[in-house]
Amino acid sequence: MKKLLTLIFALFSTLVYSQNYRLKAGDHFPDLIFRPMVNAPVKELDLNHYPGNKLYILNNWGTWCAPCMPEMEMLAKLQDKYPTQIQIIGVSNDSPEKLRKFIAKRPSKIWLASDTSEMLYQMLDLASVGYSAIVDARRNIVAVVNTDSLSTKMIDRLLKGEKVVSDAKIKERLDNSTKDAFGVDTTMTSSFTIRGYMKGQQSLGRVPTMGAYAKRRISYYNVGFITLYRTAYEIRSPKQIIYEIDKKKYNDYNDQSQLYCFDLLVSAAQKDSLYPMMQRKLQGNLPVKARTEMRTMPVYLLKTKPGAPLTLPLSAPNTRTYSFNGNGFDGKEITLAEFAHIYLSNELELPVIDETGLTKGYDIKTSNDARDKTNIFAAVDKLGLTLEKAERPVKVIVLYE
Repeated sequence: MKKLLTLIFALFSTLVYSQNYRLKAGDHFPDLIFRPMVNAPVKELDLNHYPGNKLYILNNWGTWCAPCMPEMEMLAKLQDKYPTQIQIIGVSNDSPEKLRKFIAKRPSKIWLASDTSEMLYQMLDLASVGYSAIVDARRNIVAVVNTDSLSTKMIDRLLKGEKVVSDAKIKERLDNSTKDAFGVDTTMTSSFTIRGYMKGQQSLGRVPTMGAYAKRRISYYNVGFITLYRTAYEIRSPKQIIYEIDKKKYNDYNDQSQLYCFDLLVSAAQKDSLYPMMQRKLQGNLPVKARTEMRTMPVYLLKTKPGAPLTLPLSAPNTRTYSFNGNGFDGKEITLAEFAHIYLSNELELPVIDETGLTKGYDIKTSNDARDKTNIFAAVDKLGLTLEKAERPVKVIVLYE
């Protein structure tokens, strides 16, 4: 009974901790148990009861996070350089099975922890993955930093006991009001707003497909103008953006002065012109303009795989839906041209053009062990399709002042 009460108290304390307090530099690391550990010498890890005087670096990452892949490679090199002085722990919301597949393909001495409840992430109140909590031998948090800022120079400073400035981006306290952030209601036939950073809103975009605003409204909160132009001109691949401006000057998500909120509602009669109208609104209100051109560049061609059956069932009518993230794509009544444009062009380093000749709507589902080119190509192969590199003329947007 005593053990049970202790466990209940520890669980309650952790829940209260995560809901009401943000872990930060200077705090003692909480009694948080990571389980299961995938490739560590222990099956579960409680830093406060684990022997050793190393510096612990807890990197928040995920196999679904493309920028996390080079960061993990960099961390693996740091782990090899300081084998007795630091221990890097990759904390992810991935399942243990997915992490085992990852480490089998990319062996390293980084310990991987499956934290599907995202407890550490929530305690740190991070805005995204890609940040690391650094814990010293006394189990105090000395800094929470951008993972890509970790280096031998920083490690050497930390091992000497020197201070490091925390630069992790903390989650914005959200406005939970049910009131429309742009003051739009169902009595309005049209509306337009563009403004600067809006406190209490996450960086995201919405295009309703159902309800009173279906296909008539597009809203973005706290995004850069590049995101807005890519949406307006339906550009998926970064290779289709040509910069005649200083990109660094305008593309810093950490600078709130560079972020915009945009909302456009058009009348039902104009819903087919939603994106052209968005283009005109952006051109008339942003300091950077855009024009379109056709340019020949390297692309991937999506084709049927010779001698392989197409493993895509035809969709039932009126079932259209799709979503995708780092784990893969899931859609119904999707053409292969849409699959190439919406998903593959977004995920791969080159634009993707459909040359299958197939025009029907399919149920398309893919799954990735990690968000990288190798896994995406393998997922496409399982569909009975293939990707070939070539050159084709494609639409680009040129950004200029």
